[in-house]
Amino acid sequence: MTCALAESADDRDQVFRLRYACYRRKLAIDPLPSESFSDSYDALPNHFSFLGRDNSGAPLATLRVSVVRPDLGWTAAPCQKVFGDHPAFQTIAQGSFVEASRLCFGEQARRDTLMQVVAYLAALAVFYDVDWMVACPREEHSPIYERLFGFVQLAEPRQYFGVKFRTPLLGVSCEQLLNYTRGTKSMDTARANALARLLDTAAPEKRCGRGAGPLPVTSG
Repeated sequence: MTCALAESADDRDQVFRLRYACYRRKLAIDPLPSESFSDSYDALPNHFSFLGRDNSGAPLATLRVSVVRPDLGWTAAPCQKVFGDHPAFQTIAQGSFVEASRLCFGEQARRDTLMQVVAYLAALAVFYDVDWMVACPREEHSPIYERLFGFVQLAEPRQYFGVKFRTPLLGVSCEQLLNYTRGTKSMDTARANALARLLDTAAPEKRCGRGAGPLPVTSG
């Protein structure tokens, strides 16, 4: 499987169609004539969707990562709609963070696909030099985040934005995640590969850290 930023309009169309197929399979959204599922956050410059494909180019998995960096004017993320009044989230929101959302898989996806896709959450956290990583997975998926990445539950489950299931608020500081995964070869490799792809995608003048700007994404 290969995974990369969904840059073109066609890439993003595949992302939205894969989301729709995944959520409809689990009855998490109502039927839509377009058979495509997106929301207002997808059009914002601080939201990046990634698409994993098999060797034939068929879509396997997708993940959206929101980057909140007030110094860049990036302040919107779906978790704010759900947990904005919670003290744990308010503490995180005082700094910078990335949020994983819209993690979806095709029926033919393998279990190791999760690691390769979610590695982009950690890679974007490094690329944009944020303080925290946040995730709002389905309740039954929370143990995976906790086991693989060291996330801890910060808030009890609530109805998540745009779907018919509840999600807890999970979080881990970037420093804690690096300490938790240090020496875990599979995670280190996946994160390094994801970061290398982001650096290849960024314009030559872009750099990691506080000076980094938007990655080139075609909105639609």
